[in-house]
Amino acid sequence: MKNITLIISILIIVSTNKAESQQIPLFSQYMFNGTYINPAYAGSRDALFANLLYRRQWVGFNGAPQTAMFSIDGSLARGSNIGFIYVNDQIGANYTNSFMLDYAFRFKVSNTGRLSFGLSGGFVNYGVNKSKLTSYDDRIDPNVGNTENMWKPSIDAGVYFDMKNFYAGLSVLGIISSKADKTTMHIIRAKANYFLTVGGSISLSDKVKFLPSTLLKSDFQNPVNVDVNAMLQVNEKFWIGGSYRTGVLWFTDVDKETRQYDAISLVFESLVTDRIRLGVAYDFDLTKISNNNNGSIELSVGYYFTKPKRK
Repeated sequence: MKNITLIISILIIVSTNKAESQQIPLFSQYMFNGTYINPAYAGSRDALFANLLYRRQWVGFNGAPQTAMFSIDGSLARGSNIGFIYVNDQIGANYTNSFMLDYAFRFKVSNTGRLSFGLSGGFVNYGVNKSKLTSYDDRIDPNVGNTENMWKPSIDAGVYFDMKNFYAGLSVLGIISSKADKTTMHIIRAKANYFLTVGGSISLSDKVKFLPSTLLKSDFQNPVNVDVNAMLQVNEKFWIGGSYRTGVLWFTDVDKETRQYDAISLVFESLVTDRIRLGVAYDFDLTKISNNNNGSIELSVGYYFTKPKRK
């Protein structure tokens, strides 16, 4: 097989039969828009905010993952907050489309502290675009020919606490587990993924703040994804910094070579006007796969329909 897209797609389909799992895509700019990993984050800015994000992983590597996301969230009356998220994720010829509605209830627990509980529900569409398999032949792997386009329900939940200089969140994505069908090889996520986020703000001067944060992601069977982030905020209009991402063998005894790739991300965000927010992130791979790609790029643009009380 000469077509790399075909190779990647078949590997993913076959691995689904063994692990019955599909990874949840993770963005490098999640610390600026937490609705994707925690429904309880919806409306936390006290503003109506829309965000469009595109990520292309391993640039130059044919069939590599690419993800687009649109989200919008805002506050209603009496502590109620809502949101909507659409995500299109493609890996080789495989794709998923998810449509999720968020609801979060938020209330004060101190002068500046707020606690919110969130629930998200919707549907995920799984499928294979066989037109991208230019070398496709049933004789290569009949499982590809048996793969069908399917819709499955999805439910997420989370809790989120924030105050002036600190925040923390715990969420679970994929509460409904949909196992792969052994006869038709549907590519469906089978395990719930848990996310823990913690971050804060430390004033270095009247205009500059240091924003450290971390994220842990796990399904308690594979290596834990750990992100360590360090950002500088300048004049509440510019954010610049970086992240280090790695896999830690806390809940599994798999070989170290199978852990997810290590990477360093450079992140820049700017509130270019009172309404428009732009962001860019670039990831440098720290594993052997870096010899075959030009890193990963991520672009985002956000728009405030109402002035945010918390940025």
